[in-house]
Amino acid sequence: MSNMTQSSSLLNALPTELIVRVLGELDALSLTKCKSVCKIFRDIITETARLIYDIELVVAEREDGLICSLSAMEKLELLRKQQARWDKLEWNSQTRYPMKYAGLWELFGNVLAQNNTDGSFVFVQLPSVHRNIPEREWKVKPTTPRFVRDFGMDPSQDLLVLIETPRRSAGRVDRHHCIYLRSMSTATKHPLATGSGCIKHLRHFFDPDTSYSIQISLECLAIFFHAASDLSANEFVIWDWKTGQTKLHVVGNELGSFCLLSERYVLLSLLTNLPDGRDHAQLLIVDFEQEDPHRQSYLNIAHGFKLSLPIFHQSVEIRSFTLRSDPPSSWAPQSDLNVPFHIAQDARVFVASIWVHRDTLRHLALLIPLHTLLRHTDLSGPISAKESMLVWEAWGPQGSRMTEIYTRNPSFEIWACNVYGTRFVFPECSDRSNHTYTLQVFDFNQKAFRNAISQGQKVSDVDVLNMVSLECDSSLCITAPSIFTAGDIFLQETRTTLPYRWIAKMMPSLQPTCSAMCSEDSIIVVDSSEGAGSYRVFAF
Repeated sequence: MSNMTQSSSLLNALPTELIVRVLGELDALSLTKCKSVCKIFRDIITETARLIYDIELVVAEREDGLICSLSAMEKLELLRKQQARWDKLEWNSQTRYPMKYAGLWELFGNVLAQNNTDGSFVFVQLPSVHRNIPEREWKVKPTTPRFVRDFGMDPSQDLLVLIETPRRSAGRVDRHHCIYLRSMSTATKHPLATGSGCIKHLRHFFDPDTSYSIQISLECLAIFFHAASDLSANEFVIWDWKTGQTKLHVVGNELGSFCLLSERYVLLSLLTNLPDGRDHAQLLIVDFEQEDPHRQSYLNIAHGFKLSLPIFHQSVEIRSFTLRSDPPSSWAPQSDLNVPFHIAQDARVFVASIWVHRDTLRHLALLIPLHTLLRHTDLSGPISAKESMLVWEAWGPQGSRMTEIYTRNPSFEIWACNVYGTRFVFPECSDRSNHTYTLQVFDFNQKAFRNAISQGQKVSDVDVLNMVSLECDSSLCITAPSIFTAGDIFLQETRTTLPYRWIAKMMPSLQPTCSAMCSEDSIIVVDSSEGAGSYRVFAF
């Protein structure tokens, strides 16, 4: 009797329930390999909903909603249906929410928030059929501060962050920016915030037109202060919002934007000049848990490293260089939602949005997965050292994808919530879309990409960047490189090869000026027309 026959006989002697319990201790990759070991394993795995669900969760880059009471079979069915609808851009429902026109809004964690002219905030929990999330709307009105300049939120922690800017009063100027930590559900002081629930940040110059970028991740509250005056400087600060203690404080007008990478690292955009005067774009990664928390120039960072972008042509001027990624690494939905599954913590792509000018204004998007950025953390050290700089050729061509966004919509950066997890959404209205509003979704989930290839999904031999006309309503696997010819935008030929899945859908009922955002379960089209603005939510 052969060893294989003996093994099969021994397996046949074991109760199926016992084999399932043993297989249930394996990760998804090991389960997939076990399907190839023998017919018994293959049959048991393919016929056990719990095991197939574990595998498909990983392929979809989702995590199980552990407190959800649904069975594994029910969760599996919901996961498959939602993924299939995203793959075909077939949403379940459409809902329209009117724009409040008070000037402030936020989209985070499947919640759309706006402020009213009376100082109140209106929150809408966007619904999802496949994740059993009901629509819910509520309104709160904080008593302090009376004048909110900007706000951020984290529904999973019931946290609302309100920023009050300095004001002149009786000829005196208080240069402190007051950051109030409130509850989203009550607008009162958040119970986990110490003291008064207000963090005061002193700016060296009075700059009432300062603008802000806010991101929250567990106890980290990160705020970028964008200077509006030449007398002031850009500042970036991370606090532990529960204690009010500073974790990082760096300044420099070369800094332009940020994203939290993890509970230890932050990504910053950096725009400097080369010795010949041309603009040079870099990414700066800082280990803020190791860094000195006191105010310092970014040049003095002792625990960081830089990633160089390709060298631009000498005639190119970089107008802006911003970063975006949602959700933060620690994100998990609030427990009372009881969702069957949610996005995995490492399923994230970062979008570097670069507006350049050479004869005309053009918009580039560089998309970088989290693992590319964290792969080189051993370089961390004083950023003034040559060893802390990684040239583009060492990380960019294989670890990222650069494309051009064919839109002249001036409000594109205002409605910047266009990336969630591994999906990047943006509209196009151009010659190649027959001047019809067309939604495009880029998905950089590499596991789902490989799975789609194995199932025979169509592979495009042309990158979306080089398509003469957009091939709509059919999901494509893109393996062709994105190529920018030498002497155009960049000094040398620049090609990137990170594969992705892509689908586009024409929506002739929408105006060319509409912007697009996305959440875990929705695409949100923004119509900011005067007097009739709205958010149109297409839910999956």
